[in-house]
Amino acid sequence: MKLHSALLMVFVGTCIMLSACYTDATAESDLGFKGIGPRIGYVDPDGPFDGTVEFGVAFEFGELVRRLHWDGSVSFWSTGRDYLFGNDRYDWKLRDVILRSGVDYHFVEGPWVPYAGGGLGLHFYSWDYNNAPNWANNDDTEFGLYIDGGIEHQFSENWTGQLQLQFDFADPVDQTALLFDLIYRLR
Repeated sequence: MKLHSALLMVFVGTCIMLSACYTDATAESDLGFKGIGPRIGYVDPDGPFDGTVEFGVAFEFGELVRRLHWDGSVSFWSTGRDYLFGNDRYDWKLRDVILRSGVDYHFVEGPWVPYAGGGLGLHFYSWDYNNAPNWANNDDTEFGLYIDGGIEHQFSENWTGQLQLQFDFADPVDQTALLFDLIYRLR
């Protein structure tokens, strides 16, 4: 219960901070649906889980203030294992569907842009056990925090690529991911 309270306080604090930034710089803001594109990468969940491919869709929502960009994503990954228990073989799978929204600070402007940021994520976990004794399938929804950093490059007027390292902190499975987004910018 303490983790949920801490995450709620962080969420409320982030909303207040973003509201203050937005209120002070309304004239500088350029918010709206600015871009969309595929996301693919490698995710390594903590614990006894094998790394796997993460894929999804990345979104851009514009600048809150100069160099502070708002983005989001919907991603999916799944991993599993086979076990031998006595003479019986069983397997389990862990799936995670993630909704993320956060901000990234772009350190410079130009064709190659390093950035760092973070945000909130909503994780929809699904644990599926097949023939496992004393285990039942389970679903769980958890709030999490993430931090990320990477580099962005504009390939053409409308196409931008982002290579980023991302750390998600969410009970019960923290995760590290190396991700590539290819964003089509709407003009």
